[in-house]
Amino acid sequence: MLKLLDSLAFIFAFGCVGGWIIEFFYRHFVPSIGQTKKWVNPGFLSGPWLPLYGTGLSILYVMSFIELPGMKIDSWGNKILVLLIMVVVMTIIELITGYIFIIRLNMRLWDYSDNKYNFHGLICPLYTFFWGIICAIYYFIVHKPMLKFLDTLIYLPGYHIGVIIFYTLFILDFLRAIKILRLLKHLAKEFNIVVLFTAFRGKLNEVRNASKEESHFFRPLELKSLPMRTFFVKYKDAFTFSKLRDRLSQIKDRHNGNENDPKLQTADVHDDSEVI
Repeated sequence: MLKLLDSLAFIFAFGCVGGWIIEFFYRHFVPSIGQTKKWVNPGFLSGPWLPLYGTGLSILYVMSFIELPGMKIDSWGNKILVLLIMVVVMTIIELITGYIFIIRLNMRLWDYSDNKYNFHGLICPLYTFFWGIICAIYYFIVHKPMLKFLDTLIYLPGYHIGVIIFYTLFILDFLRAIKILRLLKHLAKEFNIVVLFTAFRGKLNEVRNASKEESHFFRPLELKSLPMRTFFVKYKDAFTFSKLRDRLSQIKDRHNGNENDPKLQTADVHDDSEVI
């Protein structure tokens, strides 16, 4: 049991940091609403870690030991079925996480509404496919070498010290982020809106740059030039989810119906920049 806990302590940390690296590059090359192709610190924590990925990888690690009834753990039938279960579980985790943030914090961390066959903009086949790739890479390529690596790592003299340092920094960062999220939740409820996080971050960066405020990579949600309530009063339309979707739909419809009209094309670009 202690060995499992030691292993999970590393797996969670590895997933948090690895997921942060994936998002770091993904958000640079595939910016979403409110984001530009700049290097940004993804997520709402200050440090280089994303808990969703740590939780997901920990679950994949445990599920990799599943042996289905009537099958051997190394048989391809067992492996394929376990892989499918992994993909379903990861998609469900993504859905539940998205709902928790919307219901509890009035905040939408991502939006897949423009993707085909999406469910409430929180999950869609495309990103389930991406989860499938991640699950397959871990299950078929990473898991066995990871087991051998952990058998050596967790017995190293400094392992537990490293774990303590990581989780101390992580918990302190998480507690700090909770204070900021509570403030955003309070303001979102006061103005009766759901905040699209990517657009909120984009507008925050825009205001910070306009006021020539120093931007700190590891303090992504700080704003010194304006009180946060004043920021909401002035700019909430730029990151309110429903208004953003309505504006983007109108722009898309107008663009599709008037592709050959240069004046309307110019207007569309102007409108889009206002949304972002």
